[in-house]
Amino acid sequence: MTKTWAEVWSFREQLYSFFANHLLEPVQVENKEIVTEQFWRQFPLEAANEQIMSGLEQLINCTSQWDEQDMINSIEKVNVEYTELFIGPGVPKAPPWESFYNTRKKLFFGTTAFVMKDLLNKQGLESKHSGRQPEDHLGLELLYLTILTEQVHNQDTQSQVNIIKDQLAFMDEHLLSWIPTLYDDAKNNGSLGFYSGFIEMIWGTILWDKELLEEFLAEYEGKE
Repeated sequence: MTKTWAEVWSFREQLYSFFANHLLEPVQVENKEIVTEQFWRQFPLEAANEQIMSGLEQLINCTSQWDEQDMINSIEKVNVEYTELFIGPGVPKAPPWESFYNTRKKLFFGTTAFVMKDLLNKQGLESKHSGRQPEDHLGLELLYLTILTEQVHNQDTQSQVNIIKDQLAFMDEHLLSWIPTLYDDAKNNGSLGFYSGFIEMIWGTILWDKELLEEFLAEYEGKE
């Protein structure tokens, strides 16, 4: 590893915060660079696995077809796909809530929604859509990872080990249990393919991150 662990924690915070914010809201004009080919060609994450590589290729392919001189139109197209996949009308084509994928009846307020609400509340957070949208939204789950990563800084080694273990358990029990199916829905129902690429990038990032965190545990677990 070429970076220090402190640099790794900071990079992970930025990465998960970026993904979370762009899932919780449609693309805003102030973030217009996200719909440009150059942005994704310069994205600061190596293609460490098949999902990251494929997701990046999809995002580059999408954005390369759009006119950078007419970014407002590009944003509008991306936001139409966002609405169709994640909002509706009716049942969204790729519901971004864990409950939908992990309950047999496709519930929107299943057990994991209340588990996530409790986890967020323990961190002093509350969704601005609380009561209207489930708290097990992928964006909120990624935001929760961001907060756990912030807590790693300035901790002793054993505390860091404990926080990392919590993150790994969260990835397995929550994120990785449903992201592959969400990706399939986005891929099969998206009008552009932008968000299928985006979700595949997130999926690959979590797989890469798991290996990174396991490397940290192998190096530091059991050490004072």
